[in-house]
Amino acid sequence: MSGPVRGDGSSAAQRMVDRLRSLCRAGRTDEGSITPLTIGFASIALALILLAALITDMWLAHRKLFALADSAALAAAESFDPAPTEEPGILLTDDGVSTAAREYLNAVDVSPRYSDVRLVGSSPDGLSAHVDLRATYTPVLLSPFGTSWIELEASATVRGALRL
Repeated sequence: MSGPVRGDGSSAAQRMVDRLRSLCRAGRTDEGSITPLTIGFASIALALILLAALITDMWLAHRKLFALADSAALAAAESFDPAPTEEPGILLTDDGVSTAAREYLNAVDVSPRYSDVRLVGSSPDGLSAHVDLRATYTPVLLSPFGTSWIELEASATVRGALRL
């Protein structure tokens, strides 16, 4: 059941298939370059890597600031005055906590990436030292583009105790 055969031995159906193939090949060109696609993909990948590095840097900077606040609160809680009572006890004041925390921060090395470090120390109940630290942080990757970028804050509370 094939169509009429031409002199070259091909049937009408075969000729139709050949003609459709040639029309499909004519509309489709494989000329071009994969270079723009590669450059685009590499740019997106590089941007994602830089973003991940920036986020990690910010997270570590915040953890370091929290460690500083925690250490300053601990130093402040250990610098108590004796309580004016019959039984031994401690007494923490807002001024005493602030002074001790500032002395601690002056004694340790604070990273130069932190600028405008602000400390607020208080004693909410006379037995605890509460320290709030705020600093402006300059990320490593963005430092060529500006001097200060991101505001970080950390707070810590340490309860003082006197053990006899």
